[in-house]
Formats: sequence, C-alpha cells, structure tokens
Amino acid sequence: MRRLALLLAVVLLLSGCAILAEPEEPVPEEWEDYQQFLPEEPAEEPEEKGPEYPSAFTLPYHKDQTLDPVECGEGVQETVASLIYEPLFRLDEKFQPVPVLCESWEWDVAGLVCTLTLRADAVFSDGSVLTARDVAETLQRALESERYAYRLRNVKSIAANRRGQVLITLNEPDQGLPALLDISIVKWSTAAQRVPVGTGPYTLFGENGEERLELREDWWQGKKLPLHTIFLTAAKDWDTARYLFDTHEAELLVVDPTDDPSLVSGQDQITAQPTAVMQFIGFNTAEDHLFADADLRAIFSQGIDRSTLVEGKLVNLALAAQFPISPLSPLYPAGLEKAYSEEGTISALRSAGQDTGTQKELTLLVSGDDAFRASTARFIAEELSLLDWKITVETLPWEEYLAALEAGEFDLYFGEVRLTANWDLTDLIGTEGLLNYGAYTSEVTDVVLQAFAAAEDRTDAASRLCSHFQAAAPIAPICFKNYAVLTHPDVVEGMTPAPSDVFHEFGRWTVRLSEEEPEEPGEVDPDAEPEE
Repeated sequence: MRRLALLLAVVLLLSGCAILAEPEEPVPEEWEDYQQFLPEEPAEEPEEKGPEYPSAFTLPYHKDQTLDPVECGEGVQETVASLIYEPLFRLDEKFQPVPVLCESWEWDVAGLVCTLTLRADAVFSDGSVLTARDVAETLQRALESERYAYRLRNVKSIAANRRGQVLITLNEPDQGLPALLDISIVKWSTAAQRVPVGTGPYTLFGENGEERLELREDWWQGKKLPLHTIFLTAAKDWDTARYLFDTHEAELLVVDPTDDPSLVSGQDQITAQPTAVMQFIGFNTAEDHLFADADLRAIFSQGIDRSTLVEGKLVNLALAAQFPISPLSPLYPAGLEKAYSEEGTISALRSAGQDTGTQKELTLLVSGDDAFRASTARFIAEELSLLDWKITVETLPWEEYLAALEAGEFDLYFGEVRLTANWDLTDLIGTEGLLNYGAYTSEVTDVVLQAFAAAEDRTDAASRLCSHFQAAAPIAPICFKNYAVLTHPDVVEGMTPAPSDVFHEFGRWTVRLSEEEPEEPGEVDPDAEPEE
C-alpha cells in the first residue's frame, strides 16, 4: 500500500500538480526504484568564451624585396611601405587629393606649370628636413619607373628651384594633377637602399633575424596612433601571405575578391576599399558595324540593369556606375543618371528600327582567364538579348582576347581598366587613344576631354563631360570594383580604407590585442639603429 502511495506521488509530481508535503516517515529504500521517473537536473551551461585576440598585430611582407615605394609592387609590400613613407597628396575615400607633404600649390597662367610649396616641418626619420630635391628626385624616378610612367605620361619635366619649391611642367593643362601625386617620397640619398628613409610614422627595425615597425616618437605629424609596434612576418609569395593570414600569423591582407571569390571566407571581417578600377562594355564603332550608331550604343548602355548586377552578383565588391568616374567622387553627376527599365529599352529599340524580325547575331568577347568577368558578361548578354539582338559570350585566353581587340574582330567586349584619379579618359575614348579598341572617333569628344582637364571648376566641367558622354556612349561603364581588406573578427574596428591607403584615418582605429606578450621582442632598444 505504501509502495502504491509513493508511486502516485511521483506521477503527480511529473504531471505538474503542485502537491507538496513533508513525509511523515523516512523515505523507504524503494525510493531508488522510482528515481528514474524524475527529470534530470539541468546541466550547467559552459561559460561563453570571448573572442580570442592576437598578442601582436602582424603584417606579411616580402623580406628580401625592396620597400622603396617607387619600385615595390602592389600588395603586401605596398601595405607595409605606406606606414614608412608619405606622399605629397593622399587620396581620401572620395578620391579627393588631401595635402600631406605639400603645403600649397599654384598654376601659371597657361596652366602648364604647377609650383608646389612643401611643408617646412616635415622631417625624415633620421632627423633631416624634407627638401625640394628629395621630392624632385623621387618624382623623377617615378616618371621613369614601370609602375608610375603611365600615370605621369603628361609630365614634361620636374625640377627644384632655389626657393625650395618643386616645379612640375606638363605637356597639356591638367588641373587634376594633385590627384596623381599620391606617390610616397623618400630621402634622395637613400633611394638605392632596400628600405630608404621616409617621413612616415613608423621606422623599420631589425633584430635577431626579425623585423618590425616602431612608431616614431619624433614623427612630425605627432598624431596618436593605435599601435606602437607592428610586427612583420616573411612571406615569399602571395600564397604564403594568404596562408599566414588564414593561420592567424598575420592580421591584415588586401585582396581582389573578383580574382577568386574563395579568397574571402565567411569567417573573415571584410572592409571594402574603393578603387579606380572600372569594368565596362566596349563597342566596335567602325563604320560597317552595328554600333557605329551612337543612339544604339546609348540604348545598349541604358539597357544594362547595373543595380541588379551589383546587388546580386557583385555584393560589396563593386559600385554601379553609368559614367567613367567613381560614384564616390563629388565629380560624379548622379543627377544625370537614368533609371533602368526593360520596357523602356525595348521601346527605344523599336523606335530605332531594331524590330525587323531578322535576328542579329552579336558576339561579346571576354577574357576567359577571369571567371568573374565571364559570369558578369553572360548576365549582361542575357539581359540584352532583346528583339533583333542575340548576344553570345565568347571567352578567349588573354593573349587571344587582346589580339582580337587589337584587330577589331568583335562586336562588343567586356573590359576592365584602372583609371587615374584625375579621371583622364583620353586613352580610353580619345581619338587614337592607346586603349580605344573600339576605334571611336569624335573631334567633339576630344575637345570636351581637353576642356575637362584644363577647367579650374572641375565639378561643372565633369557634368558637361558626362552629359556629352551619355549621348555619345563611346563605351558603357558598368561598375567600379572594390578590393577587400581582410582582418580577423573583432580585432580591428573603425577602419575606413581609401584608394591606395589601407591605413586612412589610422588614428581612429581600435585594435584589440590580448594581454599575452608576443613571441617577438616588443621593446625598442633606444640605441638601435633603423635598418637600411
């Protein structure tokens, strides 16, 4: 009877009935037989671990290659060099030139000679004062270098005068010259060294086979920066740099995700870095081709659904653009943009006589070496295969693709070009331009391009240029690419990269490190000499 009463009490307890009473008798031994009916005690939840921060902030670099900003390549070497050297001007996130080592500049009446006055307080890491000779010698080397020769192709001469100023003489007027001078300056007498002397916030030190960047206490700008020491880890090539980042031996890496989307994993913290790299559709405008007609070119350009393309295929990797100027720039005339409409495109094609019932086979060439471009080209071809047009994408190896462009053997081509930040389009759409594969020719366009370059009011001139561009449609811009700055989650906060400057507004960053001591030596020997 007692066994039955006890079992009933257990069942009532499990059913949620609130019948509680003090037992009148000691708990019988049979109680153990009924414990299996009782709910298990909830297990204690493990404490959530916070994010694991690195003990040091480390950058990959090519140990045996030069850090000379004129000669070093883009990528990891450029990232490290940007902390050691400074330019005359630095581009902000809107592609606007901001003076750094240059205090002021002025033009002569003809707009051909730009006189730069340097900052008197800018000092190199060895204590010497920045001079006009340092600037002139660095820019002259840049003019003759593989990396900067094309950018400075309009420069006729560079010289230092007795007043400590730098004179840059151009072949043709270009008020956008300051945007081209984000070239880091080195002390002229150290240019041959692997690590020339610079005016930047950090100096390279070597110790026991390890190298690191140490914040200069005498940095002339005197701004507070988030890191006193930045460690460097050797990477013999790009794949090694990527491995170092993946294994948390390096904390920052800049990649072009359109080269290989797998470079960007879901575990990385990704910050977009704007670029002047434009993707576009080029037309064969020769007289015997369909796109010799400017109206058809304009309809084609208007028929590209850029927003869907960017939001669907290029999420965070690009900015849609109808004009050959980055949408981030204040020179971009957003008010001139036309909204996409498939119905409007079809109506415009019918008005242009493109509804005859006879289908025109068109070929869109794209380099097969870039799967991302090929995918984008197929999207555009499918969207614009309307009425009489049937567009087929043909992918070719790079050499064959380039040969076909040079021979004019195409209807359309998918192109990519790195524009200069003064937005000079002469080589792309100017008569006989080096990159004018579509053979587009227009004296009016040439005059408009020259007027834009020479104009003091660049905003108004850009609006006039883009208005003409919209009607003439020599090419069809699609978007401007972003690069991806990869960091590990929660390590860096407040990053706002600018073109060619990952450490833009570096003083506003928050960098979280653990309290563990890094393996590399973190103390600075006050008697140590910077590495040459």
